[in-house]
Amino acid sequence: MKVAFWSSVRGSIGVTSNLACVSIAMAFEQSCKTVLLENHCQKNPLENMLFQRREKRPDRNALNVSRYTGLEHIMNQLSKGGARGSRGCNVIQDKKAYEEIWMLKDSHYKDTKLICMENEKLIKEASFEILLNSLYYVPIGNQVNQFIFDYTLNDNIIKILWASEIFASYTFIDTSNENNLSSKIILAEADLVVVTLVQDQEVIEHFFDNYSSLLSKCIILLYESKSIASGIPAISRKYSFHKSKIIPIPYNIEYSQAIRQGTIVEFMTRNYRCERGSPNYPFIAGVRHAVFAIQSEQNRKEGWNA
Repeated sequence: MKVAFWSSVRGSIGVTSNLACVSIAMAFEQSCKTVLLENHCQKNPLENMLFQRREKRPDRNALNVSRYTGLEHIMNQLSKGGARGSRGCNVIQDKKAYEEIWMLKDSHYKDTKLICMENEKLIKEASFEILLNSLYYVPIGNQVNQFIFDYTLNDNIIKILWASEIFASYTFIDTSNENNLSSKIILAEADLVVVTLVQDQEVIEHFFDNYSSLLSKCIILLYESKSIASGIPAISRKYSFHKSKIIPIPYNIEYSQAIRQGTIVEFMTRNYRCERGSPNYPFIAGVRHAVFAIQSEQNRKEGWNA
């Protein structure tokens, strides 16, 4: 399942931090793989949130660095493959078709099976394993020119999403709203869009007025520093949007500190089973609600495809 995390609001609104905590919670709830991608360079990328700064460089140097060059490595390899990568993407369009290939014996499909395996391997090679056998992060890599990166990613994003979907059950994409070339494709290809908004009437009205095409396949994470649950029924009524798909994610001081320190995995591990009396419980409850909403959409999608 391809899940785009995005916002109609520009600037630092919490899209990346919401993706981070939801993906970790997903790993706690399900014994399946999730891959994290970004389609843009930013000052505080997922890498800074997932790895403690003082440990990040030693960890990388201790590993085979050539394996961990992220999206840049994947795009370079796909470009070298040329038509081979495109052919695999055109012939095999979903997981079910990929699985059926293993039953076919003629030489054409043997070749296509090899392409599937190679592209799937690319995702694993370029990833950091955040949680054992469950959560993987593909950094952007060493590319520093945003324009070149954006242009190249736009040419390869379909193949990358396809390969990631073969490798993992979930692909979470931190999707820019700054007119990046690949963002439009990601939003169109995504099975689900997780939209981060703040409880501001103008922000909410702008989203519902201008992005109606996303409403059938989105859930909304409402982020605010005060209690917001009471405002959800009013939003649901006004815009005819099911309230179960509007999820409050309250501001949490400790999680905010963990973001700055690169210790969100530790924070989530320590607090995920906290009791109702814990000051972190409302935040964790919101994150778990988001996970269940994503799982519900996945179950609904699989029901349609059955």
